[in-house]
Amino acid sequence: MKKTRKLLSLVLITVLILLQITVAAVFYFKTLDSRNKLNSSQINCILKDSRGYVWFGTPAGLYRYDGYTFKNFQCDSQDGSSLPDSYISGIQEALDGNLWVETASGICIYHPQTESFERDMKQVYSKMGLKEPPQMVYIDQRKNLWMYIPQRGILAYNTQQQLMYEFSYTADTKGIPEGKVVSISDCREGALIVYENGMIACCDISHQQQTLWINQDIAEQGLRLSSSLKAFADQLDNIWLYGHGTLMVYNKNNGTWNTSIGDQLGMTGNDVDRSVFGMAGDRSGNIWIATDRAGLIRMNVNTHEMESVEPRAINDRSHPSEVQKSILSVYVDDTDLLWVGTQKAGVAYYGKNIYKFQSAFLGDITAITQDASGKIWYGTGNNGVLDYSGPLASRRVSAMTTTKDGSLWVGSSENGLTRILNGSSTIYSAMRDSNNTNTLIDDHINALCSDRTGSLWIATNGGLQVFNPKMNTFSTYTKESGKLNTNVITSLYYGSNNNMLVGTNEGLMILNLSTTEKRVYTGNSTNLKKFTNDYVTQVLEDSRGLLWIGTRDGVNVLNLKNDSLNYITEDNGLCNNSICGITEDKNKNIWLTTSNGVCRVVVQGDHVGDVFSYGLYNYDLSDGLQSNEFNRGSILCKNDGNVVFGGLYGVNWISAKSKDDTNSLPKVMLTQLFIGETEIQTGHGYDGMVPLPQALNESNKIELTSSQNTFSIKFSAGNYNQGERLQFMYWMEGLDEQWRNADPLQHGVSFKNLASGKYTLHVKAMSADGAVSRQERVLIIEISNPWWMQWWMILVYVIVIIAAVYIYRTVSKRINYIWTKKKEVINELARQREELKAASDDLRQPMARMTSIIGNISDTATTVDQKEQVNSLHFQMLQIITRISEMQMYLEDPESKATALAADRLQLNDRGEVKLLGETAELTATIRPPKEKLETQKYVVAIVDDNKDFLNFITAHLGQIYTIHTYDDSTKAQTDLEVLKPDIVVCKEIMPKMTGSELCNYIKTNKRTHDIKFVLMTNGVLSAAEMKERNITVSADDYLAKPFNMQEAAMRFNRLLGLQMNIDMSGQIEGRETRRLEGYNASMTTSTVNYDDMAGELEGQIKALPEGIKPEGKPEEQPAEEEKKDLPQAPGSEYYADGKTIGEYSMNNAMDEQLMHNVEQYVLQNMSRGQINLEEMSSAMGMGRVPFFHRIKAITQKTPAELVRDLKLRHACTLLERTDINLSELAINVGFITAENFINIFKDKFGMSPLEYRLAHRKK
Repeated sequence: MKKTRKLLSLVLITVLILLQITVAAVFYFKTLDSRNKLNSSQINCILKDSRGYVWFGTPAGLYRYDGYTFKNFQCDSQDGSSLPDSYISGIQEALDGNLWVETASGICIYHPQTESFERDMKQVYSKMGLKEPPQMVYIDQRKNLWMYIPQRGILAYNTQQQLMYEFSYTADTKGIPEGKVVSISDCREGALIVYENGMIACCDISHQQQTLWINQDIAEQGLRLSSSLKAFADQLDNIWLYGHGTLMVYNKNNGTWNTSIGDQLGMTGNDVDRSVFGMAGDRSGNIWIATDRAGLIRMNVNTHEMESVEPRAINDRSHPSEVQKSILSVYVDDTDLLWVGTQKAGVAYYGKNIYKFQSAFLGDITAITQDASGKIWYGTGNNGVLDYSGPLASRRVSAMTTTKDGSLWVGSSENGLTRILNGSSTIYSAMRDSNNTNTLIDDHINALCSDRTGSLWIATNGGLQVFNPKMNTFSTYTKESGKLNTNVITSLYYGSNNNMLVGTNEGLMILNLSTTEKRVYTGNSTNLKKFTNDYVTQVLEDSRGLLWIGTRDGVNVLNLKNDSLNYITEDNGLCNNSICGITEDKNKNIWLTTSNGVCRVVVQGDHVGDVFSYGLYNYDLSDGLQSNEFNRGSILCKNDGNVVFGGLYGVNWISAKSKDDTNSLPKVMLTQLFIGETEIQTGHGYDGMVPLPQALNESNKIELTSSQNTFSIKFSAGNYNQGERLQFMYWMEGLDEQWRNADPLQHGVSFKNLASGKYTLHVKAMSADGAVSRQERVLIIEISNPWWMQWWMILVYVIVIIAAVYIYRTVSKRINYIWTKKKEVINELARQREELKAASDDLRQPMARMTSIIGNISDTATTVDQKEQVNSLHFQMLQIITRISEMQMYLEDPESKATALAADRLQLNDRGEVKLLGETAELTATIRPPKEKLETQKYVVAIVDDNKDFLNFITAHLGQIYTIHTYDDSTKAQTDLEVLKPDIVVCKEIMPKMTGSELCNYIKTNKRTHDIKFVLMTNGVLSAAEMKERNITVSADDYLAKPFNMQEAAMRFNRLLGLQMNIDMSGQIEGRETRRLEGYNASMTTSTVNYDDMAGELEGQIKALPEGIKPEGKPEEQPAEEEKKDLPQAPGSEYYADGKTIGEYSMNNAMDEQLMHNVEQYVLQNMSRGQINLEEMSSAMGMGRVPFFHRIKAITQKTPAELVRDLKLRHACTLLERTDINLSELAINVGFITAENFINIFKDKFGMSPLEYRLAHRKK
């Protein structure tokens, strides 16, 4: 019978709990657990200290949290400054900032300065006058210490006055009742002393020692007897008694107890298995109750209404278990942040501004729009439009928008379009209305947009359509009609100047609705910089005129004013490259939704020069997002300028900012010091010294050695109620001139290789909106001089300098003496030389006269003997005169001659050593200057020819000018060139397996190699007709006919490389290679031989040269320029009125003419298609897009687009003169979208309209 009654009572209690406790309201917490390095899931107690750290007491030690990282303190039996036990049951902060930590082995004190624990409490108590340790210690809100000693009673120590008060077991106003005290807590009047039987005494020492009141109602009635009883004073100063099976409130005003609240929770006595572990009150009038079975309870302090609250994160969609409901501790800090300690799930904390974003879990939101009344409409992925129950084309919504007539348009992904107007709906579907031409062209709706006239633009997979609500008609743009390049339209945006931005799977198209002009972009206007991906997912024109093109590979920001294109991708810090939505808020920030988070882009820049920079701020689940994945196009900037995002589970918007969120920026805490990659622990040695004798946050100055000048300092601000991660700014006085922003991801700053000296680090906290805290943290950093700059080393330097000066002066005197003697000797030698020179002059003149006289005597000699004697004497006189002349020459400037002789006899080898050359009998007539390394040697030239003798010969000649790579197989060269990437490829046309033209076309059409210059070698000079007949490619950069002059070839190579044409390389060609090829005549390798004198002699020698080598000296003869009348005419050129073609440009050679001829043919054959694609045209020419662009630009000084336009206009002139077709048909024939567009362009070109041109030329 008793068991039955007990069971019925438990059922009754459960029913009462379910009836009385209302459904939980929406409270979004943030959680900390093992994923955040909080390695204990049981949280016994919580405290936030005056420095800003949050402390958690667990069975596995004491944890300190700074907002970013946890630091764990545990018991270490080998360390006397560690915790005495790792089980923590209580944490309190004293007046001096020390923490009193209650462990399973007793109380210890944590000293923040040294981050150590004081285990021996006897000295602490003795300073207060206590001879025996208290059984219990409580620190009240005034920082007074209340201690319970069973034999003496309650002792209260006023820490400010340093006075001890004793409440003994007496019946007077300074005494308390005798009994077992189980807890002490706060109230407004003083301290609450709680007894085991439920009796409560209120004592005060603030004014004077007195016992204010004693309540014994619970004890007298015998309602409770538990050592777990504790008291809590709420915001109204009502006293709550809670513990095992206990929750009741005492109203001091009327002196009554209310036990019904506890009864609602099943707290009916000591025999129930339910407990209240903690209570805390916030500024909003809430009382938070921690229970083991009912979890976290929120109670209104005035009405005592209760509701259950699940302390779960916003993105936690799992079902809570029973162990998650057990709450062991609650704590409200100084910023009104609620901290909840659980038994098995770590820590959860709640505040109004902890999340950047608010959420509404509405399901899979795929489209969002706002009507004229301000109502927000949400389209879902499988549930239609929220708040609308009428018929739809499909409940799978893909896009929505509104038009001026009040219509709400709903597009589906497969079943067409729905128009909702005045409560009724109209469905448009290509499948349903297959017999109706005035309907959709395709049922796959990708995007919807309205223009200023109220027309609806529809993006489908089958083209672009415009619906006129007034006429109820559709207009269609498709690829088949020539109005689009592709039918797959992915996104729409109506921009400025009546432009419709159309995103496609092949780039961006801009339609001007006023002029019907169409522009297509796959990069900037020149296409020199391409989009990251041509598939456009979203497009936006912002308030600055920048175009934001979202793709599957990031965002492209196109500035049409200066034709600049910037990328924002994961490489730049973007959270994800797959762009789902783009919009601009009222603060001109750009918001990007992706497949993995949200990014806010802050655009900054020079508005004069239109140069912008982009700051990225990424957000994820931890910032309050309902999901990291968002739906394409599901984004809206509302009429008030705020942004709404749609994702897989609902929508997000930015939380409204409170005044406290902006003004509660606290003082910065310095949390960690890293030297290199090593974290420095307080009091621990590093590199022979102790960098942190006390905790970093407690230090105003740190001293480091010169080898510790690369370090990092981490920051925290201790405000955990910020909706967005705090940022920091710093100023390193002594290094920087201004404040800088710290790395927001690293929450710190790093310095590398700081010079020795004294620095001052200033740090402030800063919100994401730029609000800067007024509190500044300052840290002095001194870096000592290295050992070689210490005072004793400076003394050594001084001694060395004095010794060096002494030696220098001594040696200088000796040198000056020697130099003086040398000058005297030189002067004496110079004087003697002058005297000898003068004597030689005096001697040479009479000797010359004597020689003349002897010559005359020889003429008059009569006998042979006489004549021989006179001639012999005459020869001896001439020898003497010659020797005198040589002696005079030698006496002229002997110093320079000695220098020249030394330079001739001595040379430096490759190691920089002097090598003495072999002695010669006579001096050389000329001295070869040392070789200089040419700037061309850094360029790589690949030569392809099947003649190995030719390859050896050309390598010998050009090897000192360029870096040469040779190939005798063109297919092997093809595979190597992609890796080698030479600057120039020189290839023979006729090659086995692959011709030179085929290799050239492969290189020029390959995006990785199209920048390589290509020179094609032919056997002899070919005419244009011969090159066309042999199918010679027109994509080569130059053509070289065998045989050719080596120096001329090098000059042509340099021209392709963009080098100066006056580089002298003749010495390089005539050097080592000439000596190596002594078997060949010098005339083959130099250009200094007179061929007129040696023509017969060289004829046989030239035959011995390898194939393709032409003797230098006679430049290659160029074929005479052919008459224009002999050039082949392009088809259609007979339509030109004056018999000329548009290809009459300044061409360098016949291949340029052939290329222009091919371009004319291509344009005339394809102009009726409309837009001529540069990629297709360059491919038809056998060239890549970029080389083709530059080739046409070099030949015509026009871009390919300008050239195509001129060809179209020239052909239009011919049609105007020869035919009578109307302008609309003529515009289509020559490739213009509309007649209006053609007329405007024609008038800009020729200064008259097409009609005026036709009339003027018909008259002629």
